[in-house]
Amino acid sequence: MEITPAINTNFLQIDESVSLSQMIGKLKESDKKSGLIFQKGKYMGILDKKRILQTKLDSTNVGLSKFIQRTPMINEHADIIETSAMMFKSNIDLLPVERQKQVIGVISSLNLAKIGSQLPETSAMKVKDCTLDKPTLIQKDDSIARAIEIMYQEHTEHIPIFDKGKLYGIISSQDVLKKYLSWPSQRSVSSRLGKGVGKVTRGSQTDTSKFALLPIENLSTNQDLVTISSKSSLKDAVSLMVKKNISALIVMDGNKLIGLLPVKNVLRAIGSLEIPENFNIKFVGLKELDWHSYDVTALKKIAGNEAFKLQRALKNDFDLVIHMKEYQKDAKKHKYSVHMKVEFPGRIVTVSQDDWDWKTAVRKTFANAKNKVGKQFKGK
Repeated sequence: MEITPAINTNFLQIDESVSLSQMIGKLKESDKKSGLIFQKGKYMGILDKKRILQTKLDSTNVGLSKFIQRTPMINEHADIIETSAMMFKSNIDLLPVERQKQVIGVISSLNLAKIGSQLPETSAMKVKDCTLDKPTLIQKDDSIARAIEIMYQEHTEHIPIFDKGKLYGIISSQDVLKKYLSWPSQRSVSSRLGKGVGKVTRGSQTDTSKFALLPIENLSTNQDLVTISSKSSLKDAVSLMVKKNISALIVMDGNKLIGLLPVKNVLRAIGSLEIPENFNIKFVGLKELDWHSYDVTALKKIAGNEAFKLQRALKNDFDLVIHMKEYQKDAKKHKYSVHMKVEFPGRIVTVSQDDWDWKTAVRKTFANAKNKVGKQFKGK
């Protein structure tokens, strides 16, 4: 299954030349959690929020270049399992989606988890089947600096908060970041937050170091906590995240805290699925192509991913023969023709497609095969 249903074409584009505070302003205006950073039209990466929290800075004067997190791009026809693994390994919550090397949209970790939880292979999975985060517990009176330290050292985005042995709330890196980048915007805000650190002075209006000393309860979510049982289905857990627009759930069995289920661990479970291949692929015509070895490797990877999707439709063993041809050559362009034969018990399906871009031709050929196979099975 492809990521296509989860692609969002409404995304925030930000030029690298703007200041950090300007970017935060744009995020607030657009109500987005993140955005893509470009330099003269070229995609550079996304904002590295964790690094901001580790740095003392004046966000009005600091540029974005120091806080760009490089990320891979994913093709619009990529497989859900492949994309889940990539997003988990990259430890990001947003990926740019490309078509012929041009960014056409984004896919968020939450939207990816949503379609991933609907796969047949995940239908029987429970919350307890996923890895749960068990960060160091903190008390409501602990400082924000302590929370940031735990997030950084333990590579976690969320921490449960306790008061006298009972669950009190939860804090996320997003909560900290939002308050940190607006600290302090006005004297009234400075005075209100300054109560947690003692006497308020004029210096507190711009001294972000005092922010780190505030009690964590000033920023945490302390009411209407969203919890789930470890015995609940993964699909129900993700549906709850989507409904509440949150990226982690508190896992409780009765009054006992079992751990936290962040969306990244859902992606880890989906990306770790091992589905046996029931197909064989034979390539014809590669020796006649004027290709580098990396082109051949890319072809085999794309064909493997597309065959995996075709496997879902066929639900049977099958053989593929892919014949690549190159014609209408000129100095800058080569046109490609892809002919493919799909052979499975009792049937043979042949399809073809031409295009100036061989990757597009291959993907369209597989799309033609899936449509043709679908019609044949529908006619049964």
